[in-house]
Amino acid sequence: SQQSKRVVLNSRCVVIGSRASGRSLLRIPPTSSARFGSNHLRAFSSQGKQDQQEPPKKEDGEAKDEGEETKEIMMTPGEQVVAASRLGIWAIALGFACACAFYIVRELLPTKMSPNSVFNSAIKTIRNDPQVKRQYGEKLKMYGKDHGGHREGRRNFIEHTQYKSPDDDTNRTRVRFNLEGQFANAFCFAEVSSDMPSGEFVYVLVQDKQTGRVITVVDNRAAITAKRLAGGNKETSQAMQQLLGGSGKN
Repeated sequence: SQQSKRVVLNSRCVVIGSRASGRSLLRIPPTSSARFGSNHLRAFSSQGKQDQQEPPKKEDGEAKDEGEETKEIMMTPGEQVVAASRLGIWAIALGFACACAFYIVRELLPTKMSPNSVFNSAIKTIRNDPQVKRQYGEKLKMYGKDHGGHREGRRNFIEHTQYKSPDDDTNRTRVRFNLEGQFANAFCFAEVSSDMPSGEFVYVLVQDKQTGRVITVVDNRAAITAKRLAGGNKETSQAMQQLLGGSGKN
């Protein structure tokens, strides 16, 4: 470059100057010229070598990215299998937690089609039926599947079946539970349809465990069939219901 310095050795002095101007900037007596010139040249030489050897510095972000890429490349097949296994375990755990949350919410916030809702509504209907009271007494205990505890309440498992009716393509829920009275015991059956308002049943039946006698508490099967055959016409539906002999209770 134009500003680079040069050192000239002669018998009298050492001259340091600029190539562009050709003017000397510093003169050194000959007694110390040899020593100064050799030291100065050695310093310039070592500095040039150091500049050539030192690589350019990289920023922190670039160095970090290079380290991450190197780490990914250095993963062995065994480490990759372990990482994939961990991801699979976490995915299975997350799916199981979501399923548990769904069933818990469904049990705590039941709909009209849930087995527990049908069970609770059927209990009220059966308790208020006069024929059931005469047959089994005033004090009635109703519970789910009999495991030997005879506990009453919605926390018992209620045997149920959920299906789609082939007649009208409505969703149905059918439940079965136990009745324990003062005079006898019985099985109770109840079914609801998604096409009916909440609190209404397709049927509610009570069957004595010893004699097999059936008490029909609610029976709307004839009315549902008549409504389907009438195609929505109210008068035709009533006529069909009378023809089929269904009045809601036998």
